[in-house]
Amino acid sequence: MALIRLARRIALALAVLLPLALPSAASELRRGNLAEPDTLDPAKWFTTYEANILNDLFNGLLQLDAKGEPIPGAAESWTVSDDGLLITFKLRADGKWSDGAPVTADDFVLGFRRSFDPKTASAYANFGYVIVNARDVVEGRKPPEELGVRAVDALTFEVRLNEPSQTILPLFARYPNFFPSPAHVLSKEGDAWVQPGKMVSNGPYRLVEWVPQDRITLEKNPNYFDAANVAIDKVFYYPTDDDTAAVKRFRAGELDMNGRFPPSLYPSLKRELPGETRTDPASWIGYIVFNHADPRFADARVRRALSLAIDRETIVKRVLANGELPAWSMVPPGTANFTSSGAGDFSAMPMPQRQAEARRLLAEAGYGPGNPLTFTFMHRIGEANKRAALAVVDMWRSVGVDARLEANEVKIHYARLREKQFEVADAGFSAQPDAEYFIYLLRSDSTEVNFGGWKNAEYDRLADAGNRERDLTKRGALYAAAEKIALDDTALIPVYIPVNRALVQNWVAGYEPNLGDAHLSRWLSITR
Repeated sequence: MALIRLARRIALALAVLLPLALPSAASELRRGNLAEPDTLDPAKWFTTYEANILNDLFNGLLQLDAKGEPIPGAAESWTVSDDGLLITFKLRADGKWSDGAPVTADDFVLGFRRSFDPKTASAYANFGYVIVNARDVVEGRKPPEELGVRAVDALTFEVRLNEPSQTILPLFARYPNFFPSPAHVLSKEGDAWVQPGKMVSNGPYRLVEWVPQDRITLEKNPNYFDAANVAIDKVFYYPTDDDTAAVKRFRAGELDMNGRFPPSLYPSLKRELPGETRTDPASWIGYIVFNHADPRFADARVRRALSLAIDRETIVKRVLANGELPAWSMVPPGTANFTSSGAGDFSAMPMPQRQAEARRLLAEAGYGPGNPLTFTFMHRIGEANKRAALAVVDMWRSVGVDARLEANEVKIHYARLREKQFEVADAGFSAQPDAEYFIYLLRSDSTEVNFGGWKNAEYDRLADAGNRERDLTKRGALYAAAEKIALDDTALIPVYIPVNRALVQNWVAGYEPNLGDAHLSRWLSITR
C-alpha cells in the first residue's frame, strides 16, 4: 500500500513538472510594444509601435535582417540604371498573400499609390518625394496614376526617380508605407481590409486578433515564401505603456521581451538580470520642439534662452543614467558620412554663465521677475520621459521660467503635435543611421514631423542638394550646413541621445543589437 501511495506521488510530481520541462507544440513569443497602435494599415502608419507589427505582417520589396540591414524581401533581385534614375525589381515567383493569392507588381503599384494619395494622408510620403511626380500627387496637382511606378509584368516592378538616392532602398525595407496592398482584398473590403479576419499579408505572419488595449495576435503565415525558416508560430503584442508594470510582467515570465524599462531600475535590473537587461547604441534623438506659430516662441532669443538653461550632462548622467549621451546636434553621433557642424556654441560654457545669458536674453525679450515666461510643457508618459521633463522644468525655473507639466499617452501626445495643439513639447525620433532622415525633421515640406512648423528656405535648399548629391563626402557637408542653420536659430532643442533599452528573456535567441532597434519576430526563436 505504501508503494502504491509512493507511485501516486511520483506520478503527481511528474504531471506537475513535465509541462515545464518539455517544449510546447507551438512556439509563442510575447512582446511588450510600449503603446497601443492607431492603425495596422501600412499606408497610414506613424509610430514605431505600428512599424514593429507591420514589419512582422508584411514584406516590402526589401526586408530587414536580424541586424536591421536591408536584404531581399518580396523582390528577389533588383537592378539600378547607370544614371541611378530607374530601379527595376524582380518579384519572387513564389510570393503569396496569406490567403494563397500571388503577390504581383500590381499590388506594389497599388501600395505606393495609396501611400502618396492625399486622401490617405500617409505620414512619411515626404520621404518618397524622390520618386517621379510623388510631390505633385501628394499635393493634389497630379492623380496617383501618374506616380513614377509601374508594373512591367506580373513579377516586374519599376520605380522611376527624379534624382539618384542613397536612402531609397533602405526605406523600401523599413517603412511600411512602401509595402504592397492586396488589390484583390481592397477591391472588396475597402478601408475595412485591415481588420482581423479580413486582412491578408505577405510577410511571415498574419493577423488573427486585435483586442484594443489588451493584445494583438499574429500567427505564422504558412504561405510565406520562407515559412520553413520561421521558428515562432504565434506572436502576441501587448501595449506596455506603464514601464514599471511591464517590468513586473517580465519578471513573472508573462513577457518574453519589452522595448523599455524605467531608467531608475537600471542598476537593480543589471544586477539581478544581467543577461536579460539590454542597453544598446541607438540611432535616435530626444528633443524639445516649439510651436513656432506662438508669438512667444517665434522669438529666437526665447528659444535660445530655454536651450541654454538645460544641463544636458546632468540629465544623462544623473536623471536617466542608462548610458545616454548629451545631444548638441540633430544628427546622432556615429552616423556614417556625416560630421556635425559643432557640439553647440555653448557646450563648453559653465552652467552659471549659461544661466546668466539665458536671463539676459529673456529680459531682452520682455520677460523677468515681474513678467515671467509662462507656458505648458507637454511630455509623453513613461518614467524616463517624466524624469527628464521634471528636470528640464526645474532647470528652466532656475532662470525665471514658469513651465507647467502636462503628460499624455503617446498616441495622444503625437496626435496633438501633428495638429499643432501644443506650446512646447518633448519628442523623439528614430530612423536608420543616415543624416537625411534627421535633417528631414525640419524641412518645411515635412508636414507630419516638423511639428513646430519652422521654415527656412536655405535649410530646404541645402537638404534638397544633399538628397541629390551622390558623392558621400559632399552630401554629408551639405547636411551639416543645413543642420548649422537650424541649430543657430534654435529651431528645436536637442537634449539627449537615448540608448535602446530592452528586457529580453534569456530563452529568446536571435536578438541582435542594431542602431535602428529592428527586431523582427521571424529572426527570433524560443529555446526553453
